[in-house]
Amino acid sequence: MGALLVDYQGDDADGASRGELGDSILAILRGIAYQAAAAVSNTQLLQERQEEAYVSVALLQVAQVVVSLDVLDDILEAIVHITSMLAGVKWCVIFNWDAEQKVFQPAQAYGLPDDGQKLTSSHLPLPLRRYSPEEFPLLAMVRESDSLVSYPPEASDVATTLIPADFAADFHLLQGEEAPSLIAVPLSVMGDVLGVMLVEESQESHGAHRLRDRRLELITGIARQAALAVQNDRLLQERAGLERLERELQLAHELQQTFLPERSPQLPGWDLAFAWQAAREVGGDFYDFLDLEDGRLGLAIADVADKGMPAALFMILTRTLLRAAALQDMSPASTLSRVNGLLLPDAHQESMFVTAAYAVLELESGRLVYASAGHNPALLLPLAGKPEWLRCKGAVLGVMESIDLQERSFVMEPGDHLVFYTDGVTEAFSPDGDIYGEERLLAAAQAVAQAAAGSSAQAMVEAILASVREFVGEGPVSDDLTLLVLHRSMP
Repeated sequence: MGALLVDYQGDDADGASRGELGDSILAILRGIAYQAAAAVSNTQLLQERQEEAYVSVALLQVAQVVVSLDVLDDILEAIVHITSMLAGVKWCVIFNWDAEQKVFQPAQAYGLPDDGQKLTSSHLPLPLRRYSPEEFPLLAMVRESDSLVSYPPEASDVATTLIPADFAADFHLLQGEEAPSLIAVPLSVMGDVLGVMLVEESQESHGAHRLRDRRLELITGIARQAALAVQNDRLLQERAGLERLERELQLAHELQQTFLPERSPQLPGWDLAFAWQAAREVGGDFYDFLDLEDGRLGLAIADVADKGMPAALFMILTRTLLRAAALQDMSPASTLSRVNGLLLPDAHQESMFVTAAYAVLELESGRLVYASAGHNPALLLPLAGKPEWLRCKGAVLGVMESIDLQERSFVMEPGDHLVFYTDGVTEAFSPDGDIYGEERLLAAAQAVAQAAAGSSAQAMVEAILASVREFVGEGPVSDDLTLLVLHRSMP
């Protein structure tokens, strides 16, 4: 800690006497030195405690500012003021890192040259512009290393390349004897660097090494508070965005449901049931019933090759076009071909396509004409006879200008069931990765049809859904699911 220097000359000429007297005096001097050392140590400890208390109180003031203000700009403005006053720096600038644009965006500044007279619309001095990492290497170094960087560095030949020329000129950052002392501190939260705080130490603040360490500790602590404020603002914005998205999806879900029939039509001699489940809030599957002339009923089911909002909007477009084409009293194949032609420009633009099946039923005779545009084959379960998959030649809608669609025609007898579905049924996955497939669908449908000749369409829908749920287990639904069952009632 130090040394005690004394000059003593004894009066006794006898060496021995001087030695004995010298030992006594030496013991006294050592005692005095120990007392002096203890006093110096206590003083230093007291000063260190005072410095620690000052840093703690200063950081507490910053924390109180952060929690008392709601707007990020106000918080950062207060922080740059506090940093300049409490940390003994000439000026302070906070740059936020814009991850999307890959630039450092000035957020707030205080104590800059020209007394802040040159202001832009954002209330920042004109020299403060956006900088890319290549344009401002000093900020880039801080972001990459996630650590404090001092300027100028020890290698003087590197110093001139770390700061942009316009920034150095406007901020009077001269080299040589008047070279400034800059400190760049990351605004970092758990390794995520959200920005950089840049300050210039004043010449009079260059004190002892211990005092500068305290100043760096204070500046680093303030930077952490600023980082938390930036992170909290981003989290609030993300939360607000998610809430807004949830509201939009809910509105889209309600809008989409207005385009889907709420209940099955009441048809004498016929029983009709359906189920529709979207993998997300909105989906790309749809079904529809069309009341045609001459006692006929149109049945449609389709699946857009996507999920979520884009598929839902494309579904609404497809459903509208299909209804318009069907009311022109064309055959099922001609109706789907017409929809393909109308859909093609929008489908190419959005890179989407649609699989669809459309059938026209004569309610009196039971004759049904069926066409499919790349859709899953419908399943016919006659009361007498073997089940049949109605596989038809036909390409999907929205890909080719001209498509060749095949039609199937047959008569549904009393007790027959016809099952329409989307691939959300047959391509459902179990927890082990197995696929549900057509065989399981056939087994679930047959179990209901064979149980009683007059089994309702609703009973078959519920049985198939229960089979799919049991197969999938607790896992999430991977795709939109639509199921439509037509049953001709027993007389």
